[in-house]
Amino acid sequence: MDVMNDDALRLVLERVDSHVSLIRAAAVCRQWRRAVADAAFLRRFRSLHAPPVAGYFHNGSLYRSAVMGVEAKPRDGPVFVPSSPPSVDARHFSLDFLPNGAGSWAVHDSRSSLLLMDRAGIGAGGLRDWLVCEPLTRRYTMVPQLPDFDESCRCLEAFLIDGDTDKAGGCIGMSNFRVLYMLFRGLARQAAVFAMGESGSISWSEKSIDYIATRWQFIYHLGLAGGSWYFYMIDRTLIILDGSTGEFSRSQLPITVTQDLNMWRYNFCITEGRDSKPRFFTTFGDSIKVFMRLCSGDWVLEKRVMLSEATRSLPGYHASFFNHPPIILTRGVGFIILSPGSEQLWPFSIDLETMEASPAAGDMALMVYRCELPWPPALPAMQ
Repeated sequence: MDVMNDDALRLVLERVDSHVSLIRAAAVCRQWRRAVADAAFLRRFRSLHAPPVAGYFHNGSLYRSAVMGVEAKPRDGPVFVPSSPPSVDARHFSLDFLPNGAGSWAVHDSRSSLLLMDRAGIGAGGLRDWLVCEPLTRRYTMVPQLPDFDESCRCLEAFLIDGDTDKAGGCIGMSNFRVLYMLFRGLARQAAVFAMGESGSISWSEKSIDYIATRWQFIYHLGLAGGSWYFYMIDRTLIILDGSTGEFSRSQLPITVTQDLNMWRYNFCITEGRDSKPRFFTTFGDSIKVFMRLCSGDWVLEKRVMLSEATRSLPGYHASFFNHPPIILTRGVGFIILSPGSEQLWPFSIDLETMEASPAAGDMALMVYRCELPWPPALPAMQ
């Protein structure tokens, strides 16, 4: 097989269409494996190809009873839905390797091939147990308790953040990740960051984030899009947490959305479009509006649809369903799932690209979490 020099071979392999095909190519012979294992080649390949999505996790009916006022089904843990067509057997993404089984854990965030999981704990101040895991390799790391966590502290949220870029061009993995906590310490709003280093070292750092909002300002968690988390404060202000850097910034919604926002009815959220860009959407009366963010940072109205018209042809439709504003059940990449704001659960999905409606599952919880294949790929052993 050694008929092509390494430079020419790498140029050919750069054009391999998928992560899985690259692993198969590495199994052909020693020369191909050496070429694929080269750090410079892996960086180049990573820059040319979008990360392969293995599928999506969701927490089942974890929040259904709270949102709809109906009885939730028993949980067996988070559910994995493979991408289409599936690139890896879905059985490889079982979470049965987690402590005490998957049923006691819920997905709280995802980034690349990692999941941030949490469960209710009895620690100081009710601090939850947290772990970071990689389903495909069946590895997990418990996140140690925050230093100096006492009765004056309250943990609000936690998010996965990239670590340092490695030689293969990857920014996050089981030996290279950060977890950012948003918390109150006394009267101050702070961020505490746990970092896992490649050598197995761990560290904590803290910084004040009072400039984002005081303790007394309400912040509404909107969702994840384009690798960043979005929060709504007041006066059309969005707070953005960059998942690559762990830094916060602000954005302003257009004044035209003011009448559509109802913080107490939770009628607006953010999700990711199929172009990987954020979409802000509102449900107001019988309509849904979708706003996209321009490169300038401004938000503009992209699409609008009347829900009573879009769902008219679906099985079980009744015009009375839209006498009350709909409820947001789930937000995922390129779609949202809604149900009429009544006691009857009638879930339907809206495609944010076509604005077409279709029947949907009603027990996917509030968010769907993307899971990619690990990088760099685990190459087959060659003798």
